[in-house]
Amino acid sequence: MQLHCADTGSCCHNARRTGQASYQGLFCLHRWQSFSRNQKRVPRVAASATVPPDPACSEQWDTIRASTADLHDDHKLSSNIGLLRSMLNASTAAEAADIHAEQCVGQQHRSFTAADCEVLLRNSLAAGNVELAISVYQQMCSTLRAQGEPRELCCSVWPSATVQHTQALVVGLCRLLRVSEALSVISSIKSQGLPATDEVTFGHVVNSPLPPQQPLAVVQAQEGCKLVLDSNSRYEFELFSGTVTSCSSQALQSTGNLLQSAARAIGILRRQPAAAVHELVVSAPDGSSRTFRVGTATADVPAQLGERVTVVCAPGKGKNRLRRILFSTSAPGTQPSEPLMLSNHKTGVELQLVRAPLPGREAGLPSWLLPAAVVLAGGDAASGLINPSLPLLILGSLAAIGGSAVASNTLLLPQLKQAPPSAVKVESIRQQLLAQYAKLGDKNKETMQAAGEDVRTLARLSALRLKMQTIGGSGAGYQARLDRVAAAAAGIEERLSKRLKLLDGYTRVINMIEIEVEMNLQVPQAEYESIGVELEKLSELETVRQEWQMQAEAQDEVERLLRAPL
Repeated sequence: MQLHCADTGSCCHNARRTGQASYQGLFCLHRWQSFSRNQKRVPRVAASATVPPDPACSEQWDTIRASTADLHDDHKLSSNIGLLRSMLNASTAAEAADIHAEQCVGQQHRSFTAADCEVLLRNSLAAGNVELAISVYQQMCSTLRAQGEPRELCCSVWPSATVQHTQALVVGLCRLLRVSEALSVISSIKSQGLPATDEVTFGHVVNSPLPPQQPLAVVQAQEGCKLVLDSNSRYEFELFSGTVTSCSSQALQSTGNLLQSAARAIGILRRQPAAAVHELVVSAPDGSSRTFRVGTATADVPAQLGERVTVVCAPGKGKNRLRRILFSTSAPGTQPSEPLMLSNHKTGVELQLVRAPLPGREAGLPSWLLPAAVVLAGGDAASGLINPSLPLLILGSLAAIGGSAVASNTLLLPQLKQAPPSAVKVESIRQQLLAQYAKLGDKNKETMQAAGEDVRTLARLSALRLKMQTIGGSGAGYQARLDRVAAAAAGIEERLSKRLKLLDGYTRVINMIEIEVEMNLQVPQAEYESIGVELEKLSELETVRQEWQMQAEAQDEVERLLRAPL
C-alpha cells in the first residue's frame, strides 16, 4: 500500500504543479478506488492508522472529493471514472450522450445534472478536448429554448447552462490559449437561449431630438412611419424609418459673415450654420418613400446607400394623435414635417439636423431682417420731419410688440402646444424602461470590453507560465516567478468570474425590459417592481468594483512582472 500511494502521490504532485490535476487526478482516484475494493472494504480509519497514505495523494483525493461531495450515486460522472474517461474521447456532445446512454442501460436517471456538466466541461478542457466542451455548452444553451415545449418534444438530456458553466468554459479556454473561442462565448451571453439564426431583434432605440435626449421609442424592422409622444417634453414627433436608396452630399464654404456672427451673439439666430447639405431618399418597408433635404453642422455624411435609418421629424399638417386643430403638439420653432434628427441603425450614430439653405442661396440672416431694417429706418426719417419725438414712440411701440411676441413664443405658446399629462402616462412608463435599457446596454458593453481584456491577460499569463516551465521552471530562479504568475492569474480569474456574473445579470434585466416593452401594454406595477428588485441586485454586484479598485490590480502586477529583469 505504501508503494501504491507513493506512485499515485507523484502523479498527483505533477498534475497539481501544472494546474491540470483533473485528468491525472481522476486516474489516480480510479486506482485508489480499485485498490480499496480489493482490500474487501477495510475501514478507512483502521487503514489510515496502520499505514498512513502519501500526503500528496490524500490531498488530491480530498480536493476531488470536496468538489463533488454532493454527488454519490453510481450514475454520476464524478463517481464513475470509467464512464467519464470514455466520454472524454468523444468529439461532440451527441457522441458523449450516446456513450452515457450505453453505459447507463437499465438505470432510471439517464439525464445529466448541472454538476455533471460542469465536471465534464472542466475535464474535457483539462484533456485538451475543446470541441467537446464547446459542443456540450452549446447543447446546454439550446436547452433553454426547449424549456417551454411539451415534454414529448423536449428530449434533451442536457440541463440549461448557468453562469457557473460559462465561467468554467471561459477560464478553461484561456488556460488553453484559445482567446477567440473565449471571446465568442462571452459575446454569446446576451443571446443565450436564442437561435443562432435569429432575425427577429428587439429593435433600434431612437432618442428624442430635444434635450436631454431621452429614449423616445423602439423602431423595429417592419415599421415605417409612426407618431410618438415624448413624455419629458410632452411634444409629438414623427418617426420615418427605412433604407437609404439615394444619397448625395455637398459641403458649404463658410464666409465668416460678421452680421451673422453678431446675430447669433445677441440671440437673433440660435441655430447652427449648415456645413453640408445632404439629400436622402428613404424607402420604408411598406413601399412608401420620402425625400429629405437636410443640413448638418459638420461635413460628416449621416448615412450610406443601403443603410437603415430613422429620421425624427416634426408632425405633418393634420398628423397628430390628439387631433388638435388650433394648437398642434409639435415642438415650438419647428415647421411641419421638418427633419430634426437622423439615427443610423448600423453605426448607432445620431446627428442633429439643421435647416438646409435654399438651392443657390447661402445660409445667413433671415430674409425679412434687412427689409425690416430699411423700412424702420425710412419710417423714422419720415416721422422725424413731422414730429421729432415720433420716432422714439414708434421704436418703443415696436419694442413692446416684439417683446410681447417673444414672450408669447417662448413662454405661452410652448405650454399651449404641450400634450396633457394623462396622454403620456403609458408612454412615460415605457420610456422610463427604455432609459434603463439604454443605461444597462452601456454598462453591458463596458463590462464586456473589460472581460475581453481580462481574457487576453489571462491567456497571456498562461502562455508565460508555459514558457517558464519549458525552459526549466522547476529551478529556484523561476519558482518565485511561477508563484507570482499563479497569484496574478488567480486574481484575474476571480475578477473575470465576477464580471461574467454582472453580464448575466445585465442580460437578465435587459430581457425583462424587452418583454415589457414589446408587449405593447401598460406595465403592471408588480412587473415594474420586479424589474426594480433586479436593478437593486445589480447595484449590489456593481459595488464589488470598488473592492477591486482597493485591491492590487492584477494587470499592473503582470506588467511589473514582465518588466522585471530575468
